[in-house]
Amino acid sequence: MKRFSLLLSTILLATSIGAQPILVGHRGSGYGLENSAESFKKGVELGYQYLETDVKFTKDLILVCFHDDDTKRLGGTKALASSTLDELQSETLTQSRGGVSYSGRICSMKEYLQICKDGGVRPLIELKWTDGINSKDCSRIPLLIEQIEEMNMRDKCIILTSMKPCLEYIRTNYPDIELQFLTGQYWSNHFDWCVEWKIDVDIQAGFFDKDTVDKYHEEGLKVNMWTTNDDFGYQTYGKMGCDFITTDRLDSKALPQL
Repeated sequence: MKRFSLLLSTILLATSIGAQPILVGHRGSGYGLENSAESFKKGVELGYQYLETDVKFTKDLILVCFHDDDTKRLGGTKALASSTLDELQSETLTQSRGGVSYSGRICSMKEYLQICKDGGVRPLIELKWTDGINSKDCSRIPLLIEQIEEMNMRDKCIILTSMKPCLEYIRTNYPDIELQFLTGQYWSNHFDWCVEWKIDVDIQAGFFDKDTVDKYHEEGLKVNMWTTNDDFGYQTYGKMGCDFITTDRLDSKALPQL
């Protein structure tokens, strides 16, 4: 009887541990300029298991961690596609987040991957529309993979995007790489496609429920969500069974029980 009780306790403990969602730091974290070295390093400190970033090419074909086509939203003046990495990094960018003003510079993907490696976390790389990586042109995806391989992170990264042709290209040519499809309100329109291509999903908060998560799980697919920053959201989406929770500010050391 004691052996049975011990076995049952072990199973229950393993189930509980397995149910804990993986934390993903959105654009690194909500501390520091978004997608900057400082925000990534803070994400490591907060205990995130993955750091998410957006990537685009510069004029000199270097991938940088940046969401927009130009730096204007963050106080800069330069367009990424017509500027070199050195030119972009010469600008000091600023951003107010949570009532705090931050400054910093654009981070290259190579720097970002090194921070992930040094911090023992994994990269979640979101592809934004850029020359050679978009829904009409996938010709520079091999260059993306090459830059990931140079940092020995091919087997550790997840690639995320809403651009289906890019995901299909990667699944066909690099079938070992983990992929996620970014979606929101209309996730159901893409469900069959995700199943066909065996691609996990990342759904915007507020547009799905536990039945949605169960539906993907029944097909052997994982569910990420974006984005929640409070205990209630963590509990809500954790109890739905989400495999990943994307956040700007949750602290892994101070999470509520699910």
